[in-house]
Amino acid sequence: MPDKERIYEYLNKLVAVPSISGTEDEVLAADKIYELISEIPYFSLNRDNLMRIPIEGDPFNRVLVAAFLESADKSEDTVILTGHYDVVDVEEFGVLKDIAFDMEAVTERIIELPLSDEVRKDYESGEYYFGRGTLDMKYGHAASIELLRYYSENMKLKGNLLYVAVCGEETNSEGMLAAVPFFTEFAEKHNLKYRCLLLMEGYLLDGQKEGIKYIQYGNAGKVMPMFLCVGKMTHGEEPLLGLDANLLSGEVYRLMAENPLFCQKNHGISTSLPCGLKQQDMKENYSLSTTLYAASYYNIATISLDPKDLMNKLTGVAEQAFENTKALIEDKVRGFEAFAGRTPEYYMPETCVMTFSELYKGLETEYDGDLEAHVKEMLELYMKENPEMQDASVRLVRHLAEMYSDKRPKIIVSIIPPYYPDVNLDCEDEDTVRMMNCIEDVIGYASDKYGVTIESSEYYGISDMCYTWLADGLDFDTLFDNLVGINTMYMFPTEELKKFKVPGMVLGCAGKDMHKYTERLEKDYNFNVLPELYTYVIEKLIG
Repeated sequence: MPDKERIYEYLNKLVAVPSISGTEDEVLAADKIYELISEIPYFSLNRDNLMRIPIEGDPFNRVLVAAFLESADKSEDTVILTGHYDVVDVEEFGVLKDIAFDMEAVTERIIELPLSDEVRKDYESGEYYFGRGTLDMKYGHAASIELLRYYSENMKLKGNLLYVAVCGEETNSEGMLAAVPFFTEFAEKHNLKYRCLLLMEGYLLDGQKEGIKYIQYGNAGKVMPMFLCVGKMTHGEEPLLGLDANLLSGEVYRLMAENPLFCQKNHGISTSLPCGLKQQDMKENYSLSTTLYAASYYNIATISLDPKDLMNKLTGVAEQAFENTKALIEDKVRGFEAFAGRTPEYYMPETCVMTFSELYKGLETEYDGDLEAHVKEMLELYMKENPEMQDASVRLVRHLAEMYSDKRPKIIVSIIPPYYPDVNLDCEDEDTVRMMNCIEDVIGYASDKYGVTIESSEYYGISDMCYTWLADGLDFDTLFDNLVGINTMYMFPTEELKKFKVPGMVLGCAGKDMHKYTERLEKDYNFNVLPELYTYVIEKLIG
């Protein structure tokens, strides 16, 4: 069986690495993972099966770490083990932040911080390890490395294990987006079929019940639409002769934020209302002129997104916002008439809504030069000034609108990074059926052997598993064509994602409070039960 003492040893060493997302220290976790795997005799003898894969153009020189344990039977059947090695920062630990990565020290001293009754009870029980990354998700890597060691020593698997540690999950999933092309190329090179992907994260479920463990499959997603509003500038003393972009943008915000039109329901589960993330006036300095550009963007949770339907709804909202704004102008004109006894001169715009794709295509016919190269150059400039893709996206759409010959007031609808597709598995797919049967079996096995109650649940939260299955029959190109910065600033492998289809599940470690200073990992289940459940599932899937 996998050795729980080794899992603890690996966990302690991995937690000690301060691999905070979006810092130069993040890659230190990849170095440690590579070091630990290289100490396994199989990988000492088969060096080509242990790989560091650089992420092209990454500002922090991050890498994927991949380890391929090949069956002696030369099988095509392969299970993927994966997860992210980055963690969120430790500022919240306050006076303990200097020991946040020392699992034993912070477990002893967490009592020095304010604790809720529940956390205090868990601390006093002695049944939890505290520390940044214990739950999210260094345990998953410790267990994966031990599974590689265990199966490499007995070589009893009839299929293969492919372990890939990725970066950047806590930021924009840069690691998983780079891993998808690797998965597809590696499968073609070695003639593999991926039967299942095990995301080795802790389970994460709203309303989880005390004493119950969980297996989750499928994945919730998110999409972020952005609206750039272009007005018509006028002198502030004659505001009705122009169109304030803020007036348009305010109406878009009113219609978009918390609009149930964008909620989704599937398998009895409903998504939350969309959330307004930012609204900005893009006037750069003071003058007695009205605002020409304004923008806003939103978060929409998804569990059954139809990209074409989404774009139709977004442009519909933009058109409604325009019509409402025109009605507001009419009201203001009538109000002035009642007050002054005369009709003011005023400008009434025509409704004009276009998508980012339509704007880009229009510019291609006008631009004298390489528009793609120009866009790449501008994005590089924006990212250098502020390495936030959302800000760069807004600035790029504005820049392209400035270049465009059509100067009418308009609303330009786009999608901005990051985009996480939701995953609904195909229940007629052979591998999905095998995985679902395996989930039922391991639930029964855990109950019979350990007296542990496990329940299955659909839709894990936003995670790297979002990039494992694009649904067939949907027009994703409609969305991809409107995704700002795609494959320039935002490396999004559209064609590889269409090919990479593998059912995934989270047979997750148990713990509480991801991303909080009270993050903690349960001892008994994770060290005495879960490792054997992993072997049970792997052997059920690939023999």
